[in-house]
Amino acid sequence: SYLPGDCLVAAAFLSYAGPFNSTYRNDLVTRHWVPYVKEYSLPQSPNFEFAGFMSKPTDVRQWNIQGLPTDRFSTENGVLVTRTKRWPLMIDPQDQANKWIRKMEASSDLKVIDPKTKDFMRLIERAIELGKPILMERVQEELDPSLEPVLSKQIIDSGGSLSIKIGDNTLDYNPAFMLYLTTKMTNPHYTPEVSTKTTIVNFIVVEAGLTDQLLGIVVMKEEPRLEEQKGELVVKVADGKKRLKDLEDEILRLLSVSQGSLIDDIDLINTLQESKTISEEVTQQLEISEQTMKKIDQAREAYRPCGRRASLLYFVLSDLTSIDPMYQFSLDAYNEVFIKSIDVSREKNPMTSSVEERLGVLNQWHTLAVYRYACRALFEKHKLLLSVHMASKVLTAEGQLSASEYAFFLRGGQVLDRSSQTPNPSPDWIKQPMWDGITELDKLESFKGFPSSFEQTLREWKKWYMSAEP
Repeated sequence: SYLPGDCLVAAAFLSYAGPFNSTYRNDLVTRHWVPYVKEYSLPQSPNFEFAGFMSKPTDVRQWNIQGLPTDRFSTENGVLVTRTKRWPLMIDPQDQANKWIRKMEASSDLKVIDPKTKDFMRLIERAIELGKPILMERVQEELDPSLEPVLSKQIIDSGGSLSIKIGDNTLDYNPAFMLYLTTKMTNPHYTPEVSTKTTIVNFIVVEAGLTDQLLGIVVMKEEPRLEEQKGELVVKVADGKKRLKDLEDEILRLLSVSQGSLIDDIDLINTLQESKTISEEVTQQLEISEQTMKKIDQAREAYRPCGRRASLLYFVLSDLTSIDPMYQFSLDAYNEVFIKSIDVSREKNPMTSSVEERLGVLNQWHTLAVYRYACRALFEKHKLLLSVHMASKVLTAEGQLSASEYAFFLRGGQVLDRSSQTPNPSPDWIKQPMWDGITELDKLESFKGFPSSFEQTLREWKKWYMSAEP
């Protein structure tokens, strides 16, 4: 009964949401598309979720095994890549999509090429005829014009026989052919022509998404049984739903072929009775499984502060590129540092009495590990800057550092208009730039009334200022 609204939002998501990050996608769904559906009174699921509507839990689990991260944003990307009618073009600076595609298509004889591969069009033509997948990585903003008929899917259907013309060659087209495109550019600007012929999918890691990925790693290391149970339950729930669907299909089949009175159809009556019994059993099992899943998710959430800290520190390292373009750290290497820090923390602090205490130990050891790891790559003059940046980000995340106070610490007080400025009580030793800073501090909540303290206790301030070690 919810299909009309769900299908409309899912179609919009498939068509338009791919290039955007998780926050903007969520805004599109909740603030634009869902209200539009409600405005026209189309029936829709109360808690519509694109990935849940367009994929099976068993498929998602298989993607995760093949290397697709477990967070919701990555799952949405997996659906976009596998369900789109156009060829996917993945923005993938951290190589997450690339590695997933390689593993997912490994059994299908995947060929990996790039725009500089010699005679790459010949490889694509052969893959088209044989129905094999092609991964073209490291594409730039301009795509080779020879790809035009492939990107546009200029397929000719002649009485059920499919073909495609590439240049002067007309090739048999095998529907099993797949083309995947990836780029390592973080902010590419594709032309409208490219955007309309491909489905652009944004795989760029953001802090919230990386938190979920790292949460999965830490739970797997700390509570492996929880992750195993979750995987088993995903399969169990999916199997249960499949059984219910199979029962419904069988009943519909029997109804469609039944002749005469339904009451006299013994096979149909027996099937209905059996279906009712199995349906009740499966429904009960599903309820138990889903309740257990919620408990497991609650237990996993206890480790979220660790995932959040690790995610924050990765983006601290990413910020270093603004100092020197050479300071680039791969996500794979960072994950290895994270895993190793978990192992080391267990060796050094084997006795922890609670999850909270364990989280403190994990965060301390990982923060130290990240600092040591990064310092090996930094010039000496930049190591102190890394320390300050790490400390400020951690303190800000914990609510212990005011953003406005930290901004003042970095830039000082800058006054453009002194007409309304409090008069300087002693210009002979309080220079104008100093007084500018003092009056600007007055605008911060913690320093309200700071300039007036100079008027009231000027002698003490001067004594402090003139001392050898103020």
